[in-house]
Amino acid sequence: MRRLTFRFGAKLAAVGLALGTAASFATTIESFSPQGEVAQVRQIALRFSEPVVPLGEPRLPDPVTVACTGDTPKGGKGRWLDDRSWVHDFPDALPPGSRCTVALRSGWKPLASASALSGRTEYSFNTGGPAVLSVSPYEGATIEEDQHFLLRLNGPAVDATVAANAWCEVEGIGERQPVQLVGGAERDAVLQARKLSGVKAARALLLRCPRPLPGSAAVRLVWGRGIAAKADPKLLTSIEQAFPFQVRAAFTAEFSCERERAAADCLPIRPITVRFSAPVKRELAAQLRLITAEGKALEPQFDKDERAQELSDVQFSIPLPINSRLRLEMPKAMRDVSGRALANAASFPLEVATGDAPPIAKFAAAPFGIVESADPVVPLTLRHVQGDLRAPAGRTDGPGNGVRVKRIEADADILAWYNKLQRYHEGSLSAEAAGLPKSQWMVIEREQDSRGRTIERKVERQVGTRELSLLNKLPDVKRLDLPQLQGGDPRPFEVVGIPLGEPGYHVVEIESARLGQALLDKRAPLFVRSGVLVTNLGVHFKLGRENSLVWVTSLDRGQVIADAEVSVYNCFGKRLWNGRSDARGLAAIKLALDPEMGDCPGESGFFVTARRVVPDGPFKGRTDVSFVFSNWQKGIESWRFGLPTASGPQLEMRTHTVFDRSLLRAGETVSMKHFARLETGDGLTPVPLADLPSRIKIVHQGSGEEIVQPLVWDGARSALSTWTIPVAAKLGNYEVMLERDGDASGRRRTSWPSGNFRVEEFRVPLIDARLSAPKQVPVAPSQLAFALQMNYLAGGPMASAPVSASALLKSRRVAFDGRSAFSFEPPAERAGRAAPDQDDAEETPQRDGRLVAD
Repeated sequence: MRRLTFRFGAKLAAVGLALGTAASFATTIESFSPQGEVAQVRQIALRFSEPVVPLGEPRLPDPVTVACTGDTPKGGKGRWLDDRSWVHDFPDALPPGSRCTVALRSGWKPLASASALSGRTEYSFNTGGPAVLSVSPYEGATIEEDQHFLLRLNGPAVDATVAANAWCEVEGIGERQPVQLVGGAERDAVLQARKLSGVKAARALLLRCPRPLPGSAAVRLVWGRGIAAKADPKLLTSIEQAFPFQVRAAFTAEFSCERERAAADCLPIRPITVRFSAPVKRELAAQLRLITAEGKALEPQFDKDERAQELSDVQFSIPLPINSRLRLEMPKAMRDVSGRALANAASFPLEVATGDAPPIAKFAAAPFGIVESADPVVPLTLRHVQGDLRAPAGRTDGPGNGVRVKRIEADADILAWYNKLQRYHEGSLSAEAAGLPKSQWMVIEREQDSRGRTIERKVERQVGTRELSLLNKLPDVKRLDLPQLQGGDPRPFEVVGIPLGEPGYHVVEIESARLGQALLDKRAPLFVRSGVLVTNLGVHFKLGRENSLVWVTSLDRGQVIADAEVSVYNCFGKRLWNGRSDARGLAAIKLALDPEMGDCPGESGFFVTARRVVPDGPFKGRTDVSFVFSNWQKGIESWRFGLPTASGPQLEMRTHTVFDRSLLRAGETVSMKHFARLETGDGLTPVPLADLPSRIKIVHQGSGEEIVQPLVWDGARSALSTWTIPVAAKLGNYEVMLERDGDASGRRRTSWPSGNFRVEEFRVPLIDARLSAPKQVPVAPSQLAFALQMNYLAGGPMASAPVSASALLKSRRVAFDGRSAFSFEPPAERAGRAAPDQDDAEETPQRDGRLVAD
């Protein structure tokens, strides 16, 4: 299908200007480019010192002749840009080895009104030697030891000069390695794979370094000076080009396993892994074997869902034999996918030793967990430490291996212990913060300086929190003997329960010398601890800016809990509110909670507790307690539900500026009306006069330039302001900010964004032109009638205006609704021309348009 495109416009009257008839100076060629040596030349341009041809006639004869030697592309044309400037366009960039001479055409004369032409009338330039346009692999890529490099040049080069003046620089080798040119079938295969043929194939070189490259070395391929162009061997490269690369690491196999500590044997409960520095074929990786002391061969295990045929690591699954000697055997034919043999093949077979299963004492949740009071038992996973946890006969407290429990009662103590357990959970503290004697706060470190002298210095000692006990010397600490461990040898791995006995917040600590010996690698006990809340209360907290709400329910049935005592604390333990829940389990807090934010000693936000006396059951008459922190909102954050959030308990001020226009030109005036309101639970309310912004600041977004003006408010309703944009104002976006200064009471300087406008250069059209096409177009019509209407935008028709129109016939893609999978286009006409290269497909111009009316 063909489409007609029309151009039309109103003719303008020409106004002639009187020009002087006398010339003061002779006409000369004012500028000419290019000159000398230029690598890429697509155009020749010259400009005369005064008009030499009539304006508006670009098809006048050329003033100069262009003569080039070498493989110059055919079809170049000259044209006049204006009455002084002329250019000559080449269809393609001139290849290297081209020499061009531009001389004034014999018999060419400028306008009769121009003075005689004088000065220099002949120029020359050349394109020098060949340059590298691209290299494959790309710069900075990881390459192989015998890597070949494909260079695409801007023109053919003399092979002998390439071999003499291009080289490889290898890290660690202090000499240049001249490149070797690769030809024949190997080069043809590479060119065919890259779809390079014809001129592009002639401009491509395949190179390699003369020796294999060492692994992990940095390499530079250098295209040096002195390489000659085939078109003119006298023209040589004068600029050096360098392309960096990194050689891949040697092909190696690495064995790894998890250990309790650096010098220990492999853990039999964790898999053994063999990692390769480069991918290997799956069938080769499957030939690895782990031979046990009894001669049994263990095969590597692969994920059933893993279908990859190339692997970088394999694993031998657990459990492995404990306290055993194993031998890892590697197949002799092991190769990576590139065919490289193992560089460390002499390391295999490799002897491997496994130890005993490591001791473990682990809580199901640490440093905090919740257990329902219906079954107040804390699960504990044990292995090889059961003997340490038996309490000595007749002992219920004091130091020594075992399980210790302390019940915390007061709200402030619960908050303090909760933060303490967070701080002591699997980390480290300074000896001073850990409460050790002052004599143990510092340790001496020794190191050697550049001259080999030993230097001693004192540094702060760090202590692992697992080496410190929190309950060892405290009163009211109970020692428990786990009932599952009484009598007989315990099983090597089991889960037991620690009975806590009653509701409340409990600190549970386990001390084990066996764990310390295994994990600390010294004769010292190791401590494992957790905080456990035994409760049947669920506390839900909703924080608001003007008020808040606490809802108390039971954990086992989700029923509301009435008459529960509810308290709210800040992160420092200061009570902010206290009350009781109603019949619906709700405790309404009708005030704005002030967190008094600072460096909280632990968990940030509000700490909310709920207490009640258990009315029935085994814990009848005991006090049940539960708590929640206001920042416990994982998965229920307000932003997940599109709700607005506030930065604090203070009311948020909302500002907005209304502009008369938001798109203006330099020199115009922008008028603004500003509004400010407080956002409350009941809606928007006026702002007190003392809190209103005192000035307006207009900020240019690109440069940061600011314009500040005072604001005068009409009571608390609104404020008006204007700004006349300077003629030299910067273009772009301007943001309007309303600002309020700080004061002696501690109120900080604050600003609120209220709107933005743009300043741009644009012209407003004066004429509206409309073209009306026929609603139904017959097939292959001999003529088509179009209606053209022209109006002034200010109003009224544009009568008796001369109009010119042109029509361009172009192809248009045909598509129908519901038929997107079908093509209605004719086959591409490729007869008589080669298909464009893939690299140039996007650059091929669309020239299917045809001028049918002008």
